[in-house]
Amino acid sequence: MKWQQRVRVATGLSCWQIMLHVVIVTLLVMGWMSGTLVRVGLGLCVLYGISVLLMLFLQRHHEARWREFGDVLEELTTTWYFGASLIVIWLLSRVLQNNYLLAVAGLAILAGPAVVSLLTKERKLPAKSFGLHQRGSAANPHDHR
Repeated sequence: MKWQQRVRVATGLSCWQIMLHVVIVTLLVMGWMSGTLVRVGLGLCVLYGISVLLMLFLQRHHEARWREFGDVLEELTTTWYFGASLIVIWLLSRVLQNNYLLAVAGLAILAGPAVVSLLTKERKLPAKSFGLHQRGSAANPHDHR
């Protein structure tokens, strides 16, 4: 087993996802130590928003290589959603002074996508029978003699 596979099995994340977390934590620590944490947080949130918009655009592109890049961006945004939402809640706490309003915003940000995905179910297509219930078909041994 390669070391990348061992890391994937142990953490559930690929190596590039782990490196992404290390870079983001490093940026946040550097912003905190230099006193520019708000700007760094805003920059990371803008970067996250741009990657989400690019993902939505590229996943519907007609060329396969752009759709594959859109899939990579989907994995990136899925990995980083929780971190970006925590940064947004922290930035909101700098503006909002009402703890109840902040709690509602935090709940909407953290639980919102899960609730929306549960409420909007995709319509499932009926399963094809592949000729098993057709009369006179070779697939149906009772009617074919």
